[in-house]
Parts: sequence; structure tokens; C-alpha cells
Amino acid sequence: MGAERLSAAEAVESHVRAFFAGHSVEAVDYDLGPERRAVVPELRVLVVAPGPRADSWAYVTAGCWAATARDGHGLEFVMTAHVRDRRFVDLMAMLAHYHCGGHPLGLEHSMPIGEPWVPGSAWSTACRSANRGCRARPAITS
Repeated sequence: MGAERLSAAEAVESHVRAFFAGHSVEAVDYDLGPERRAVVPELRVLVVAPGPRADSWAYVTAGCWAATARDGHGLEFVMTAHVRDRRFVDLMAMLAHYHCGGHPLGLEHSMPIGEPWVPGSAWSTACRSANRGCRARPAITS
């Protein structure tokens, strides 16, 4: 099973590199820690720099599909941002672990992250949408 997972993560990475030809792509092997690593063994977050296809940064998981695939179907996650920030790599790893660790995310589902997305933000949930935007509301804090 490990070889299948690795080959799936490699296939995702190969696809991202081909799709974003002309962009710099860095594969970040995210250290989830030993217990969490077992949930998404081959997780890496691909960080795609702005380039000819898009003028924003893209953050893409590679490893979720193999960890959760059923009947040949699985999910990876993509997020775009106007800046490069290690925080977005952290958020993608959190999302991957949550999804693969027994809380599968469907359309418009949200995931509590327990803190603001970025410093100063009122948003403390992440969500999965299908190009429709997230309908989650910002957390109300006192």
C-alpha cells in the first residue's frame, strides 16, 4: 500500500508541475509528527509561485488522495493567496490531516482551526467549496 500512496502523491506532484509549467514549484515535506504522519504518510504541500498561468501563489496537497481513496476516487486540496506565507502551508497540512483523519470534507463543509487563519483575521474556519466560495461565517470572539 505504501508504494501506491507514494506513486499517487508523485502523480499529483507531476500533474501540478505540468499544469503550472513556467512556475517555480517547491514540494514541502510537512512534518505532522509520528502519530499524525500515519494518517497521511506521504503528505507534502506543493507551493507554486506566480507565473504565466496565474498571478497568485497556489498551495496544493499531495498525499490525501491515496490516504482516502475509495473506488478510485479521492481528494486533494488547493488554496490560492496573493502572498507566500508558511502559515498557508501549515493550514493545508491541518486540512489534510483533518480530512484524512476521520472527518471527510464534502462541498461547503468547514473545519475548525481554533485560531485565526492569519494574525488579525476574524476567520477561524477553513472550508471546502467548488469554485463558489466559502459560506462560513467569521468566528465571533469576545
